[in-house]
Amino acid sequence: MPGVTEVAVQRVRADVCVVGAGFAGLAAARQLVRSGREVVVLEARDRVGGRVWNREASDGTVVSVGGTWLGKGQERMFQLAREVGLEVYPQYDDGDQLLRLDGLNHRYRGRIPRVGTPATASMGLAMARLELMARRVPRDAPWRAGQARSWDARTLGQWLASPLNVPSGTAHTLLRAAMNLLFCADPGEVSLLGALVLARGGDGCGSGFGYYMDSRRTESHLVDGGAPEIARRMAEDLGQAVHLASPVRRITQNGIHVEVASEALTVVARRVIVATPPVMAGRIAFEPALPASCGHLHQRVPPGAVIRVNTVYPHPFWRDEGLSGQTLAPESPVSVTIDQTPRPARPGVLSSYAFGTAALHLGRLEPKERREVWLDELAGRFGPQARRTAGYLETDWSTEPWSLGGMIGHFTPGALTTYGTALREPVGRIHWASTESATRMHGLMEGAVRSGERAAGEVLAAG
Repeated sequence: MPGVTEVAVQRVRADVCVVGAGFAGLAAARQLVRSGREVVVLEARDRVGGRVWNREASDGTVVSVGGTWLGKGQERMFQLAREVGLEVYPQYDDGDQLLRLDGLNHRYRGRIPRVGTPATASMGLAMARLELMARRVPRDAPWRAGQARSWDARTLGQWLASPLNVPSGTAHTLLRAAMNLLFCADPGEVSLLGALVLARGGDGCGSGFGYYMDSRRTESHLVDGGAPEIARRMAEDLGQAVHLASPVRRITQNGIHVEVASEALTVVARRVIVATPPVMAGRIAFEPALPASCGHLHQRVPPGAVIRVNTVYPHPFWRDEGLSGQTLAPESPVSVTIDQTPRPARPGVLSSYAFGTAALHLGRLEPKERREVWLDELAGRFGPQARRTAGYLETDWSTEPWSLGGMIGHFTPGALTTYGTALREPVGRIHWASTESATRMHGLMEGAVRSGERAAGEVLAAG
């Protein structure tokens, strides 16, 4: 047509195409290349890392705004850090933690805040019951659990709301806030069975949910340069195999090969690994169409909503007050904070979060109003000095077009028992990887890496 410039689409051949350059995709590509396979990685963003990301705050300080911490049992992430030449250092956890409840700050040490004997006992009993339930869930096939259908028909929020499970109102408030943090969504949106899948993924390093809710286990170390630097160096090792700004629109397969089409590049390969969040996999057109169970599953693992704010100060002033920087405020829209200060303790960086409906509400405010609300919440815990920031940075993961939320997708009621068999099962020459499909360290960077390596193993075994 006159006046229309056609852009030639380059065609390349490879043994395997990997869709997505987050930790799942990079881990898969790395293993395949080391096994002698020719690999092409297509990434929609203009950077690698997926749900890990380094950004600059307003003062120029570079901070990690997605996956950040490493912890106990995350051997593959620690190993990758060593392999790419990055050091890790312990998370600062000296001093008291804060629980803000009913407008008052309560200082405490240890895993459980002091909220009175009835509430503490109620939380302990509820957690113990959930752990016992999680142990009855098969890691590789949760839909085969004896009570899978009844658990999948019920939400985590419904279970927590029952006085038979959580008789204390204070305990209910704290547990809902904790679960909101884990899934970035109201517990009323999360399948009880799906929640137990996450708990089962951490039970090798403690007691299921207890592992994910104990920052001294899941958030014990930081990476010099940030966890996103691990991803960047992994991609650097892959060289020209990684193509950025190449969102995949269509995957066509036959009995011989697959064609993976982006706007400027089409990869013809023997197999493809789709290493994206399920919700993003659901936006790719497949020919022939995926089995109904697979397509429906992609629609039923939505990401939650989370806004993360990094505030920068000349030094971590809260440490001077004997505080660790870790707070929980279940009645606040900004429910969690944690010290993210790099070594050597300059500048001070505080990471704080809004999850679920609170994040959606704050996201509708004007930026100036949102900042004022946010800093007011921090000042309520740390005093007026929290308002005197050297740098400020907001990251709303729900507005990121290639994530649509964070930090993991959660299973909605009925998804696992109806469609769960499609979670990891290859479809012809198409294989799947994401932290949502991990059986261990589900939802973490470690889970993403393990899922990518599992998918690479499937491809290698297929020949």
